[in-house]
Amino acid sequence: MSLLNGVSNAKAPTVEGFSVQRLSEKLTDGSIAPGLDPYGSDDAIGALNTAFVADGYFIDIADGTELEKPVELQNVQAGGQTHVRLPVRVGAGAKAVIVERQAGDGAALTSSVSQLVLGEGAEVTWLIVQEQPETATHLAQFKAHIGKNAKLTLFVMNAGGKLVRQEIMVRTTGEGADFKLRGINLLAGDTHTDVTMVLDHAVPHTTSTEVIRNVVTGKARGVFQGRINVHQYAQKTNAKMACNTLLLSDDGEFSTKPELEIFADDVVCGHGATVTEIDHDHLFYLMARGVDEKSARGLLVKAFVAEVIEELDDEAIVEALEARLDDWFVAHG
Repeated sequence: MSLLNGVSNAKAPTVEGFSVQRLSEKLTDGSIAPGLDPYGSDDAIGALNTAFVADGYFIDIADGTELEKPVELQNVQAGGQTHVRLPVRVGAGAKAVIVERQAGDGAALTSSVSQLVLGEGAEVTWLIVQEQPETATHLAQFKAHIGKNAKLTLFVMNAGGKLVRQEIMVRTTGEGADFKLRGINLLAGDTHTDVTMVLDHAVPHTTSTEVIRNVVTGKARGVFQGRINVHQYAQKTNAKMACNTLLLSDDGEFSTKPELEIFADDVVCGHGATVTEIDHDHLFYLMARGVDEKSARGLLVKAFVAEVIEELDDEAIVEALEARLDDWFVAHG
């Protein structure tokens, strides 16, 4: 299902337990209005999107539905401004894979807000692949509420855009909820990418792991700020976060700010961050065996991020993401 310049233009597929409605219809009748409220007084992206959103898709996956194929949501811009919203409700026990693609051609300002609510025991893998051109400003939010015993795996790949901000706001609302975030930021040229995450463990017995891998070349700059809030009654929380950066140039920069705010006393939580460059011994080892320098560097970069990609269960999706990684390195490595 696609959005071209912020306008939905695809016929909804007919699948049992899966319903789609154009957001423009729900905006017209006002039924979506309560879900448009910004996250808070400092939610600039949410406020901007609420003010200008004109279309998107509202998706409802019924209780117990297991979708055999991934759902692909394409937001494609051809210059100018586009503002879209993608609310999704996944019923109890349902399972789905959702692929959100953000791309375009030309100078643009885009805002995109995705909202996900998981019912009890639901399982969702959501992939965000952002490949805007280096003339675009891309502002995005992903918001999720994870119900009892529900599982959410969020994979984010940023591989484009002049100025990018991706916000991730997740809240566990039921015991047994599990959240996994896996992110890859591929930064090149004179660009800036900012990924900010706020995770609220609001109930007891919930788990989360976040692993972010960054590759920086040229004069690119990046930021990852991740905050995990463990509420007072969220005992038995298990939360871990790691951010690892590989610098390929002397002019590239990446700043990391992991945060833990804990108000419970029976938890297991930790965070860490590393910044490094390519190991010259590893590079020499490959070149001594006949691999040219660029190919050797490409193999080492791929090894650095492949671990995150290969955690995904779908072989076709893994191959597609690895192909994107190869294309990026050919262009910027």
